[in-house]
Amino acid sequence: MKSLLRGKQVYIDTNVFIYVALKHPQYYEDCYTILDMLVSKEFIGYGSHLIIFELFGALSGISVEAAYEAVNSYLSLPLRILELNRRTFDYAKEIALLSRTTYDALHAALVAQNNIEIVVTEDIEDWSKILRAWPKIKEKFKTRDLTVISPTQGVIEA
Repeated sequence: MKSLLRGKQVYIDTNVFIYVALKHPQYYEDCYTILDMLVSKEFIGYGSHLIIFELFGALSGISVEAAYEAVNSYLSLPLRILELNRRTFDYAKEIALLSRTTYDALHAALVAQNNIEIVVTEDIEDWSKILRAWPKIKEKFKTRDLTVISPTQGVIEA
């Protein structure tokens, strides 16, 4: 998996950060490896304010202090933060209609809008739906091919 990421543009989905913050017994080690590679600048990492919103929301239900720490840690990472704008929502509308996904349609819109080539996520169900819709998304928005990688399972097929 490491070789697939080296030197690439990589959008890291929220769940990777959540699993590291929670030290999840099944996902922590592999998700931590992704963040370690990010810190080592083995790839160009991308994120968004949407991830901050999801990270704080998910973790504050468990512990507000943990959510606060996780967001501060996120903001300290060498990530390029992508901005949501009207065009992002134009993309997201089409992606949501084609894939029948919700929040991940916004993440996918940022990926398409910014021509990012790889998404790292453990949300295999939603991203598989997005992958199935990607040929239409790629054609409509003139974006790149997309590779989705699970830290625990490797490359995800549509």
